[in-house]
Amino acid sequence: MDTWGNKLLDAVHQVSEMAAIGMGLDRNAFRSRMQGGAQLLSPTGSDLEKNDVGAVFAGYHFDISFLTIHGKSRFPGLFAWTR
Repeated sequence: MDTWGNKLLDAVHQVSEMAAIGMGLDRNAFRSRMQGGAQLLSPTGSDLEKNDVGAVFAGYHFDISFLTIHGKSRFPGLFAWTR
């Protein structure tokens, strides 16, 4: 789990650097502010045998972090709406 969590965190750091460069900012503009911030790395697996088909595990919600990253899902259901 630590190895996978570190890979996810490394990916978020890379994305934050690419976003900063794309916005014409210093490469570490976002990453430096992420240091020491709240990082929530946790398994979000759900027991699909205890729920009916079509059950909602995480309804409409906002994420609390600057960036959110998910591993590949084996099940459909993540929808993101942009402005």
